[in-house]
Amino acid sequence: MKKPNVGITIGDYNGIGPEVTLKALKNNKILKSCNIFLITDKEIIDSLKIPIDKKVNLHLSKNKIILKHGNPTIHSGRASLDYISEGIDLIKNNKIDCLVTAPISKTAISLAGSKFKGHTDLLQKAFKRNEVVMSFFSKKFNVSLATIHIPVKKISKSLTKELIINQVKIINDFLKVFLKSKKPRIGICGLNPHASEDGNIGDEDLTIISPAVKFLQDSNIDIKGPLPADTVFVKSTRNKFDIIHAIYHDQGLVPFKMIAFDTGVNVTLNLPFVRTSPDHGTGYDIAGMNKASSSSMEEAILLAVKIYKSFHL
Repeated sequence: MKKPNVGITIGDYNGIGPEVTLKALKNNKILKSCNIFLITDKEIIDSLKIPIDKKVNLHLSKNKIILKHGNPTIHSGRASLDYISEGIDLIKNNKIDCLVTAPISKTAISLAGSKFKGHTDLLQKAFKRNEVVMSFFSKKFNVSLATIHIPVKKISKSLTKELIINQVKIINDFLKVFLKSKKPRIGICGLNPHASEDGNIGDEDLTIISPAVKFLQDSNIDIKGPLPADTVFVKSTRNKFDIIHAIYHDQGLVPFKMIAFDTGVNVTLNLPFVRTSPDHGTGYDIAGMNKASSSSMEEAILLAVKIYKSFHL
C-alpha cells in the first residue's frame, strides 16, 4: 500500500495552530507513515524558528501576514480561509488523500466575510454532502454529535427522527470498516435529564429519539438508548459502546475533553476523503509563547493515516 498524501492547513496564524503543526512534524512516526503537504505562508514558518524536515512538502500561499498573537483579525481570518481553500483544491485534484486542519477562529473568519461556523460546514458545502457527522475519537472512548454549533434554545427544534437515523447510519457504516466490526455498538444519549423519565421531563426522547432507535434496531443496527447523559459517560457504561452519539455539543464534548483533551481527534464522517483535526481550539491565551502541546495534532495526523489505510486495504 502506498503512503497516503496528507495535507495540513495551519489554521489561524495568530493562534497555536502553526506551533502545534510544526512541533508535530518532528515526530518520525508521522514522517515515516505518510507524505506531508504543509499549507502555510513562508512568513509564518520563519517566525516560529522550528526546523522543518526536508521530507515535508511546502505548499506556500501569499497571504498578507500581520502577526498579532492571541487576537482574531480579518487578516488571520482571510489566511485561514485561503489555507482551507488550497486544501480543498488539492483534494479535488487528487494531490492529497487526507486533510488535517489546525484550529481556526469563528470570529476571524467572520471578520473575513465567511458565513460558515467552522471547517465542518464549510467542507460539507464544498463537497456537496447532504449530511456529515462531527465525531471525536480517542484511545479511551469515542463520541459523535447530533447537533453542533447552534444555540441551546434551538437544539430541540433541530432534532428529527430522520436526522438521527441518517447520522447513525453514517456512523455505523464508518465503524464497520474502521473497526472491522460487523455490528458496531452504538449508544445514544437522551436530550432531557434522565432521558425524560418516561416523558415526565420533556417529550423529545419519547417522540423523536426512541422512534429513531427502534427503526435503526429493526434495520439490524446495534444501538441502545436514549440513555441518561449523566451516567452514560461513566467508564463502566461508556466501555460498552464503540461510540456514544450525543444530542448536542457540550453534552458530548465536556466529558470527552475532560478525559481525552490532549489526545482526542475530531473526525468528519461522510466526506469523500479523510478529514481530521485536533480537538482543541486556537489557544489564543498561549499563542506565541511556545507552550502549546502538539499531542492532539500528532494524533490527528496519525489517525488520518490509520483511517485512510482501513478504507484502502
